[in-house]
Amino acid sequence: MSAQTRLQVLREMMSEAFLALDAQGTIHELNHRAASLLGLPYGTCQGMTPWAAQPMLAGTTLHERLLDALTTREPARFLSELPSGVWLELSVRPVGGETWVLATDITRRQRAETEVARTEERFRQLGERFQVALESAQMAVWETNLVTGQVFRSEGHDRLYGYPQPLAEWTHERFLASLHPDDRPSVEAQVSAIFHNDVLSYSSTFRTHWPDNTWHWLISRSRVIRDANGKVMVVRGAILDITALKETEEALQEAVRTRDDFLSVASHELRTPLTSLRLQVDLLRRMSESKGHEPVGSEKVTVRLDAADRQLKRLAALLDNLLDVSRIRTGKLDFELASGDLAPLVQDLVARFADEAKQAGVELDARVEGPAPCRFDRIRMEQVLSNLLSNALRYGQGTPVQVALRRQDGQLRLTVRDGGPGVPVAERERIFQRFAQVQGSARTGGLGLGLYIVQQILEAHGGRVWVEDAPGGGAAFVVTLPVEGA
Repeated sequence: MSAQTRLQVLREMMSEAFLALDAQGTIHELNHRAASLLGLPYGTCQGMTPWAAQPMLAGTTLHERLLDALTTREPARFLSELPSGVWLELSVRPVGGETWVLATDITRRQRAETEVARTEERFRQLGERFQVALESAQMAVWETNLVTGQVFRSEGHDRLYGYPQPLAEWTHERFLASLHPDDRPSVEAQVSAIFHNDVLSYSSTFRTHWPDNTWHWLISRSRVIRDANGKVMVVRGAILDITALKETEEALQEAVRTRDDFLSVASHELRTPLTSLRLQVDLLRRMSESKGHEPVGSEKVTVRLDAADRQLKRLAALLDNLLDVSRIRTGKLDFELASGDLAPLVQDLVARFADEAKQAGVELDARVEGPAPCRFDRIRMEQVLSNLLSNALRYGQGTPVQVALRRQDGQLRLTVRDGGPGVPVAERERIFQRFAQVQGSARTGGLGLGLYIVQQILEAHGGRVWVEDAPGGGAAFVVTLPVEGA
């Protein structure tokens, strides 16, 4: 075997790519590895430059550095990424009148180094963010290694126990000494349990006494690390200051208790004198209607008595609303659903509001298409329509009020419409919340409970209520209910 043949066999056995370029950069010799890495046609690329044989190499770092080496005739080492994503480590050296190029595929190494750098940067950023998060959330982490006796705690740990600067040492005894007497037994029991049971994690909520003589609430969540035999090796955890949360919780509970007390006391205490007063009004009315010559029978007194009676009814309705809100909150708002026709109920209730509408100078019109089969609680549905009619008469500013009931899209659709200022779009969901009223002077008064109760009643019937613009201006409150048998 000739020396030339031996050299050619050796080149083919190399794991590196080999190229021999003449002074013009054309390929004189190459091995199959070079053809494979650079994407060159092995049998036909001799006599061509690499970038002519593979146009994708043009403009790459490989192209630029090889041109420099051909010009300067100086050895060079460099890295280059090919368009295919392959990374090469190249060594270029002039040999006689040729330039030899050796290239090694370092794609895996390069990607690994890139990933290591990216991971290191990610961990650095995570570490910074974690420390910021701990400080912002008034949180700290700790770890106790029971094998080495070492205790680690994050920078803000001691501050959660009232020490502005980190202490030289933190011990379990110092921790126990800071606990509230009522909390210490349960915390000690939890810690002791990890040595006698297969506890993997536990959570403690306790009060700790600060050096400034104040008490603060902390919550600690811990994880127990054991060896193969179940022996406790490490306990690590995180501590969060929940003092503000506890104070808010207590304030909310107190507010709820105050509200419930108010609803209960106001509803029951005020109903007693109202009942007595209404009996007196009824007695005066009967006296005014008698044939005697009692002065209370004058027309002027009768008118005033009627006005007082109307106010009493409004007060009674207000108290009923307060009681209903309390019942809704406790889940005690009862319904007696029965099959029936909603149309007569709507016609009857509109007729009952005729006198009130007349006195308010409002034209009240009803368009009821029956029958309207539905399962409903008669008293509660009267309450729904009464609330909607009362609002329309009160806030419609004397404009006509129209009530319509019809079937539409497989549902019953009840609409109460007025020609008043309407409800702004931004307020149309909020007005169905408790104690909510439309902002501005156009729609004020009351406790803001009526529409909330209406919504709760209708949801219990499987229905909905919303408000939209009425044709020609004003507000249209729309109620939908499922048709029975549909």
